[in-house]
Amino acid sequence: MPLIRVELFDFRVNPETSEKLIAGLTDALCAATAEGLREHTWVIVEGHDAKNWGVGGKPWPVDQMPPA
Repeated sequence: MPLIRVELFDFRVNPETSEKLIAGLTDALCAATAEGLREHTWVIVEGHDAKNWGVGGKPWPVDQMPPA
């Protein structure tokens, strides 16, 4: 069972984006491996508050906009 996990800043996650990611990532996995995996592939799309992210060994400055 393939599992693809995507973690994004929460402001980027909405139903339309999740649907596109699930379809596109599943397509990419099947193109790279085997079409037969399609019905067994799980994709998890998660959004997280910027205060729970860090870069360069430091917490992300919550008062700054996350990178585009």
